[in-house]
Amino acid sequence: MDVAQLIDNGVPADEAGPIAARWNSVYDGIREELTARVKTAKTLGGDATRIKELRLELGQLDRCTHRACTQSPPGFSAHAALRLIQESLRYLPLELQGDTHRLAALLADWARVVHARTERAARLAEVYRRD
Repeated sequence: MDVAQLIDNGVPADEAGPIAARWNSVYDGIREELTARVKTAKTLGGDATRIKELRLELGQLDRCTHRACTQSPPGFSAHAALRLIQESLRYLPLELQGDTHRLAALLADWARVVHARTERAARLAEVYRRD
């Protein structure tokens, strides 16, 4: 993931830099750990379906090709990224969790901003509809 991809997907430049930097610092470690968990599950005869799905979706977010819902264009979704990062924390060793929590905090801040903008736009649309 790079800053230009995030900017192309609607993240302002001042927010895109820190998100991309933090993402790039932890993504490889998360992917490696999830891959190891899949291999371990296979070896032990367990079901690693959700871990595989999680790894796939994180890869899509990394490439900015994730679809948070089937009706949206591919791109980067702070809400989807936050949900997936929070879920991945269950599978990570302690040495990866601190940086991953910091990434989750950045994503939560950005998701809050997106949510506030959406609510503000909805309120404005309601006001214009009444007039």
